[in-house]
Amino acid sequence: MAEIHLSGIARIDRVVAQFDIWLDSDLFPIPKMKTKVLRRTDDYVAVSNLIRRDRATGFPDGIAGLGSTPDEALSDLLMRFIADARASMPPNGFIESDFSWSAAEDF
Repeated sequence: MAEIHLSGIARIDRVVAQFDIWLDSDLFPIPKMKTKVLRRTDDYVAVSNLIRRDRATGFPDGIAGLGSTPDEALSDLLMRFIADARASMPPNGFIESDFSWSAAEDF
């Protein structure tokens, strides 16, 4: 990526991939989330448009994946997302209000 240096711009990330991730209905009440992978200066980061909310606080608990390639970042995100869901699952399972969505313009 060409380097652009402008006063007032801290960093430019490039979206290198976007994915539709279909979720297991036994674990999630929502069928699909979107994920994008960004190329940063020295690595890749993957983020999703679906964020689990902490039931105790109500605050979103966002998770990102990191890697030296887009596939590594995506895999890291998905492993963390699933592990977090399994560790945080309420006794009666998740309901839709346990999750929040990123703003549509972010995806």
